[in-house]
Amino acid sequence: MAGGAKWWVVARREWRITFSSPLAFVLLGIWMLMSGYFFVALITATQSSNMAPLLENMLVLVLFLAPLLSMRLLAEERRSGSEELILTAPISPAQWVLGKYAGVLAVWTVFVLTTLLFPLATGRLGTVDWGVVGASYLGMWLFGAVCLAVGLFASSLTDNQLVAALVGFAIVLLLYAASFFGSSASGWLGNLLQYVALPSQFNNFSVGLISVSPMVYYVSLAVGFIFLAVRAVDMRRWA
Repeated sequence: MAGGAKWWVVARREWRITFSSPLAFVLLGIWMLMSGYFFVALITATQSSNMAPLLENMLVLVLFLAPLLSMRLLAEERRSGSEELILTAPISPAQWVLGKYAGVLAVWTVFVLTTLLFPLATGRLGTVDWGVVGASYLGMWLFGAVCLAVGLFASSLTDNQLVAALVGFAIVLLLYAASFFGSSASGWLGNLLQYVALPSQFNNFSVGLISVSPMVYYVSLAVGFIFLAVRAVDMRRWA
């Protein structure tokens, strides 16, 4: 089987496992309920068709959602002992980890798509700028992709799903709150913290700008954490 086909098989398996678990539907229900609440509260307060404040609030939900979606990806395989069997199979750690990530990323895409009802509904209040909406949704999807990559890395460090969720949440929270620390720091350190903060990179998307810099940042950060997850698994393979 070709290398590409191997990770694709893992991704499809991860998709089936995720949606055969009640947790996925519980998280989807919470996601839709809370995002719906934010939407109604925003429309009631502003009577505006501007979607940016809604999506910015939804980013906070992603901080909690992503570690819960990704906590079992590698931790459960390690706990059950199936990781040893997989690592002795003709599939590389990179293909296995990438397949795991692709599967949960597809699940996240479904979560994002369920909220498209909101911009459609705002059309009743006024003209919707679909360019801004599209850019904002791309930013939110990339934001979630980074958080899932962090969760994947956290899951590679332990065989306990709860520990993986807590570690993943701690890392994404630090990345999210970096701007707060940056505002109290001065010089290059303050500028650096402002730059690495996850919500700071979302600002361009929220006003309809699809810039190269924030896209490269999000993709690079996700790739970095996926690489760290691969290294963690690979080290156990030869231990």
